Amino acid sequence: MFGVKVAGTFTGFKGNITFDPANPGQSHISGSVEAATVDTGNSLRDGHLREKEDFFQASKYPRISLKSTKIEKTGSGFLGTFDFTLKNVTRSLKIPFTFQSFGSKALLEGSVKLDRTDWNFGGNTLGMSDDVQLDLKVTLKQ
Repeated sequence: MFGVKVAGTFTGFKGNITFDPANPGQSHISGSVEAATVDTGNSLRDGHLREKEDFFQASKYPRISLKSTKIEKTGSGFLGTFDFTLKNVTRSLKIPFTFQSFGSKALLEGSVKLDRTDWNFGGNTLGMSDDVQLDLKVTLKQ
């Protein structure tokens, strides 16, 4: 919005992750978050994002989902190819990510830049960049 970055988070994660760092090709990651849980720290903006037709429209499209179609090892971690669904529009995303194990817990972190207009999100506004940074951080129990 006019050069101002806005960060937000989602809660209500549900998913199924079967991940073997030694055999990533046999691994599977799928999950979703509740669109209505978007939190940018501004209740007026959050309400707008949750229900306006150009944005999440959470009452009609309650979940945002991600499902792996391919996972492979890279030099610095892993590369997942995912089907990302937002408002019933599914597109393929390649997301580089890392996986760290800490005893009975593990951390999966990844980041990707996407074009919000590929999902018909946010309408046509000059005040908003088409680029959106999607950061994933999931703590897992093993």
